[in-house]
Amino acid sequence: MKNTDDLKYRERVVPSITSLLPVLLVIPTAYLTLLPFSVQAGLVVGVSVTIAILVSIWFASPLVEIDSSGFAVGDSLLPLSVISGAEAISNKQSFEERGVKLNPAAYVRFQISVKTHVKVFIDDKNDSTPYWLVATRDPDRVVEILDNLKIH
Repeated sequence: MKNTDDLKYRERVVPSITSLLPVLLVIPTAYLTLLPFSVQAGLVVGVSVTIAILVSIWFASPLVEIDSSGFAVGDSLLPLSVISGAEAISNKQSFEERGVKLNPAAYVRFQISVKTHVKVFIDDKNDSTPYWLVATRDPDRVVEILDNLKIH
């Protein structure tokens, strides 16, 4: 999405803080591994690798955006003209939607520890993808915005 003037919604779907806690174990692991050689090296390597992992997780997290051109997740754009509807997927429905109910042809973008999703249905004869299933922390808001943009 290039046009930020008419941006209606933007969310970087990062993992929760508690799911990132295991990354902090890199620091004592590096420290203990390098302790026989250098205390400082263990701390520097541990902190550096931890920061690199957290930055990588940040940039790998999907960016969900909605504007007048469509619904975008990362580099993928779904024009409003092919969206036939959207549905908020609650925490309770999420497990089935990601598992037994998942269509193999669907476009999916999940995020660890985010259990709510939005399901955006596609009506395009040139595309065999039936829907997009995307993790978001506010699926009701995404559905509301998409519905409002489709009406106008």
